[in-house]
Amino acid sequence: MTDPDKKPEFKGLTRRKFLNKGIQGYTGLTLSQGLSASLISTLSCTVTEAGAKTAHGACYHDCPDTCSWTVTADQGKITEFGPSKTNPFTAGKLCSKMDKFPMDVTFHPDRILTPLKRVGAKGEGKFEPVSWETAIADVANRLKQTIGEHGGESVLPYCYAGTEGLIQRNSIGGRFFATLGASKLDGTICGDAAVAGVTSVYGQTSGVLPEDIIYSRFIIFWGTNPVLSNQHVWPLAEKARAEGAKIIVVDPFKSATAAVADQHIQPLPGTDVVLALSMMQVIIEEGLADQGYIDTHTIGFNELKDYIQQYSPEKASGITGLEPELIREFAREYANAQPSLIRMLIGMEHQANGANAFRAVSMLPALTGAWKNRGGGFMHMTYEFFGQALNWEKLSVAEQLSNPDTRVINMVQIGRALNDTENPIRVLFVYNSNPAVIAPDQNSIMTGLQREDLFTVVLEHFVTDTARFADYIFPATTQLEHWDLLSSWGQTYLNINEPVIPPLGESKPNTEFFRLLANEMGFSEDYLFESDLDILKATVRSDHPYMEGITFDSLRKTGWARLNIPEGWMPFENGNFNTPSGKIEFYSKSLEDLGMATLPVYTPVIHTPEQLQKYPLKILTIKSTKNFLNTSHANVDHLRKKEGGAQLDLHPDDAEARGISDGSAVEVFNDQGRVLLTAKISDRVARGVACLPQGFWPSLMDGGRSANALTSDRLTDMGGGAALQETIAEVRLRT
Repeated sequence: MTDPDKKPEFKGLTRRKFLNKGIQGYTGLTLSQGLSASLISTLSCTVTEAGAKTAHGACYHDCPDTCSWTVTADQGKITEFGPSKTNPFTAGKLCSKMDKFPMDVTFHPDRILTPLKRVGAKGEGKFEPVSWETAIADVANRLKQTIGEHGGESVLPYCYAGTEGLIQRNSIGGRFFATLGASKLDGTICGDAAVAGVTSVYGQTSGVLPEDIIYSRFIIFWGTNPVLSNQHVWPLAEKARAEGAKIIVVDPFKSATAAVADQHIQPLPGTDVVLALSMMQVIIEEGLADQGYIDTHTIGFNELKDYIQQYSPEKASGITGLEPELIREFAREYANAQPSLIRMLIGMEHQANGANAFRAVSMLPALTGAWKNRGGGFMHMTYEFFGQALNWEKLSVAEQLSNPDTRVINMVQIGRALNDTENPIRVLFVYNSNPAVIAPDQNSIMTGLQREDLFTVVLEHFVTDTARFADYIFPATTQLEHWDLLSSWGQTYLNINEPVIPPLGESKPNTEFFRLLANEMGFSEDYLFESDLDILKATVRSDHPYMEGITFDSLRKTGWARLNIPEGWMPFENGNFNTPSGKIEFYSKSLEDLGMATLPVYTPVIHTPEQLQKYPLKILTIKSTKNFLNTSHANVDHLRKKEGGAQLDLHPDDAEARGISDGSAVEVFNDQGRVLLTAKISDRVARGVACLPQGFWPSLMDGGRSANALTSDRLTDMGGGAALQETIAEVRLRT
């Protein structure tokens, strides 16, 4: 059990800081020119009797599962690749996106294997090969000239979670841009609103461990779709169901998980905070709250009790679209079932009230005392465990170098930043991201990327829709070719990633690119030239109890290690909250001091009658694709064929009113832009709601635009996240 007197320390770690730290062979294998000798010398994996090399690795995607794998190469050819059979969480299974990773990415025929220089118009995608020496020298000269004339803030790095590896993501790149004095990127597009909401109540986001869902008997997947997006938690939930648990999904879209759950509760988009507040009203009014737990471990209950009187099920019904009795029955079942668990990830945050939705939902287990039982409470993120366990000294160098007065640009609003004429970005570096697809206000982004006075450098595996606008593209290594260390925001296993083959062609790790560029710039600071292995070894060198027995050498032997979190982890059974008061805060004095709402609020986005007449449909743009991970793999032919074309889910009543049939070619449009898709008539959305998938590359779609051509760069209520689901539009048949 958790020591009730030991309060956790999180070293100021947020998800944003956490992310910022962090088969057929190829016959023409050559070492890249100028590859550092230290990197080449460390390509020493386990050698089998037949002379093949076997190494451990892990998936690098922005996914809560972070699956472990094992890979074998013989003379540069991958002979075996598959999931770790020893890691109990990965459980011998990779998702369908990663089953053929070596062929789909590392050995893909379209992979970039040499630096490329633009020879056509921006966005045309025409390039010619160029040497590393020439390209690096040109980039360095442009940087020197731009900084000399306009200062460091005219440079912007756009980097996010294209890899979650703590080394390759931004370890050297972050140091390089801090040294330049470049503008900072506020990496808030995913997770920050959720974290802001939950931490305002608990002071932390870590709750029930994924494995402990098996002890739950009433499981709510709120705004998350584990059948597709958390595939190693779903079997654990099914195990709990076999023992008598009920599984409920709360989601405005009938997801793959909702289709197999015991019950699907389908509120209108953006109304989660109202549903949670109404549930609280029922729980308190009907005497179902755990008053003993409330009195001992919370503050602000009386304020909450008075506040929620305005959210009766009848009042909430008019906002959420749910019947009052359904809300009452849901609240009663939840309050009476023990242990009860709410699984939240990120999906619910992409609305104007995103952070407040997480505030309200996270209060429910405090109200019912669910934390007193193993498997009870909420399950959210796990990155804080790694924040405590690992030695972050080497990963926080950029933060230590950073000037607090340097301007900050929110990555959600990159479109407006690229079109800013008063203080323009003049040099853009993009790595581990694809803003032309992933960020809102797509048309504005593409307009900005077309600027002739914008010098753009992209590190990539493929010519993505962002890379098509680059002046230079540099070939990046893949997970089979470089060292890395992977923590996780969804489970508690640490993974090492060891290269099994040398880099193909002239590809180099992100870290090596920035070391070469720093050298060309004439920099001499030691921290810019630290090797990947030195950073990795220092990061795992920790005396924290969670890391007992876990070393670089032990990780190389097994590939993974579970943090030594005590068996029977129950974080909030006896308090132990990281809030200013040391208790769960229904009422937040900290937010009051910042001039923000002290209790969860619902502030609807107001549209004029004219806007609603013109654009009557609420549009969901969600990660509903099975074969893509955000925008990754959307260029792989066999995965695109499995996925099928982009489809718009439309309610039968809305389709009939517009003369649209199943399979019709349709156009979705608003003042932001238009997207061409095929209609899918179904009950997966409510009347007045339409849904289209994120992830498709615009260049591979009819019309050259994808979901974010419709979304605006509106921010969430807290955390600076993307309120993507506040989009309205209209649909019509294509002519």
